[in-house]
Amino acid sequence: MNFSLKAPDGTVIESYEKDHKEFIRIAGLEYEVYNPVDELDSDPEIKQMIEASEKDIKQGKLYSTDDLIEMVKRGEL
Repeated sequence: MNFSLKAPDGTVIESYEKDHKEFIRIAGLEYEVYNPVDELDSDPEIKQMIEASEKDIKQGKLYSTDDLIEMVKRGEL
């Protein structure tokens, strides 16, 4: 993800990688880009939950938001 943007006020925002991490530079200041997805992808328990959810979706096991709210109210979840 390398990019360079120029804001209306002339501020330039640049992105770059350093030490296998992503950073952006705004007005000369460096900020590390935090990506929580990386942590989720490396957690085996969460990865297993995502895979199970994807399998359920493929099998048509879906619930609407209203269905889930009712299930919570009934104490089923």
